[in-house]
Amino acid sequence: MMALGNTYLPSSEAARLLGIHPMSIQQLCRGGKLRAEKIANRWLVRRDDLDEFAKTYVPAVGRPRQKRKYTRRQQA
Repeated sequence: MMALGNTYLPSSEAARLLGIHPMSIQQLCRGGKLRAEKIANRWLVRRDDLDEFAKTYVPAVGRPRQKRKYTRRQQA
């Protein structure tokens, strides 16, 4: 999707630029970590805010693994 007026980007375009899923952008906006405005049920991010955010953002991949606890099976 094209940038709106070259100052605001939809969440899908912001996600593409950061290389993350669009839902991740929406979570960042809802959590207040990325400044954005919700207009007509769409998150719009200012390009300047996205550039500043991208300088410090390190995407965390998935949730941390937990070590599985295996037990020995009893032989019958």
